[in-house]
Parts: sequence; C-alpha cells; structure tokens
Amino acid sequence: MARDDNQVWAEFGEVLRLPVDPSRDYVHGIPWDAAGFLPQLPLVDIGSGSGLTTITLAERFPDTEIVSVEPEPMSRSLQMLRIAERDDIRGRTTVLPEPILQAWLPEQCGGALLFNVIYFLGGRDRDAFWRRMARVMAPGAPILLSRSYGGVPDKPVERELVQSATMGRMEYQRWFEAHPVSGGRVEVTNTFRVLRDGEQVREVVSTIHPFGLDEDVVLEEVPIGQFGIEELDDRYFAIRRLPDIVR
Repeated sequence: MARDDNQVWAEFGEVLRLPVDPSRDYVHGIPWDAAGFLPQLPLVDIGSGSGLTTITLAERFPDTEIVSVEPEPMSRSLQMLRIAERDDIRGRTTVLPEPILQAWLPEQCGGALLFNVIYFLGGRDRDAFWRRMARVMAPGAPILLSRSYGGVPDKPVERELVQSATMGRMEYQRWFEAHPVSGGRVEVTNTFRVLRDGEQVREVVSTIHPFGLDEDVVLEEVPIGQFGIEELDDRYFAIRRLPDIVR
C-alpha cells in the first residue's frame, strides 16, 4: 500500500529510531558549541517534523525563545503534543504551520536548524530562502545545515534493509532504494514492512523526489557577502550571517 511520505514517517519514524544509537542518531552529535548560536535571540527549527530537534534545541538553551516551522499536519500534531507536555518548554515555543517561505519569523534570530530541508526546494525557492534568512539572521548567527544527500546517483541504489525495531509482537523494517529521475531529482523509495511473530502482515511504500543537490551546488548558492561558510564536521556546515558592509 502506498501512502504519503509524511504520514508514513509520522507512524514509523520514531519506533524505527529506537533503541537510539548515538553514533548514528541525528539528534545526537549536533555541534552546538562550534555552531555558536546566539541564545539571547529567538532560535528557529526549520522543517522540524515531530519535534525531536525542537525539544533538543529548547533543552540546550533553556532560557531562549524557540520558533518551530513545520507545515505537515501529522508531524506537527505529534510535535505540539510533545511540547504541550513540557511545562519548561511550552510557554516559550511557537509552532508555525506554514512553509518556511510563507511563515512569520521574528525580526532578528540568533540561529536556525536546517536539517534535510533545502533539498526539497527548487532553485528559485532556494534563492528566496537565502534572501529571507539574510533579512532575519542577526550578524554572527548560524544556520546549521546538515550535509547533502550527495547528488544524483549514477546508477540505482538497490533495495536494502536499513532499519529494524520491535514493539510487542511486531517487528518494523525499513527498506531503502533510490534511482535518478528527470529534472535533477532522485526518486527515493522507502518500504516499511511489519512482521508479527516473524510473518509479514503489512507493507507500506512511500516515495519522495528530492533534488539531487551535492554540497558544491548548495554552497555555491549561498549569497557571498551576506553569509560565510564554515565546515564544522563531517555532518554539518554553519552558514553564518555576516555583518552588512556599510559604505
């Protein structure tokens, strides 16, 4: 059965994340100190999904206002429940339902998380995104950018089992495959199989078509003179807002 990718991740994403392996889990290993966020200003989580990164951001900066941007309703509902249960976070976290190019943002922000979002924006939208962020990022504030999917593959990536987790009698499996399609995009297919007592009882397939952007393409589009690019480690870049030059 095929379903919308966002709905599939809302159902399967977190059970497949557990038990957490810190060496591979995307919430662990975020280079907070190297990024150099400005916590005296609001911090933004762009495309925040079910809110794991939003909660982590709020815990890391316990006195800072947090703005979370998540247009997908099912993921956003999970996130809002997660935030509502936290008395220490609820009063200072705003969740926005619009895409980032339409969402309200504070006039000045002290940093942003941008994890696996830019690869779903077309060229004009990417240009508009950088212009928007240049307006709201304070000088010195970073946009913490996860490193790219690696461009368009030369040949198909054959289906392979990449995650497995159990809950009760059920085993949940995620099978991954990818191949290039037209327009510089990659077709990524995730097949989720559910086994009860070792017998498959359900299969759900989701397909997405992100742009096959390698790091060179993404970084070349960053506006020179408005942002500087810092390679933090093998997983992240900091795209840091530079002071405007006054002539």
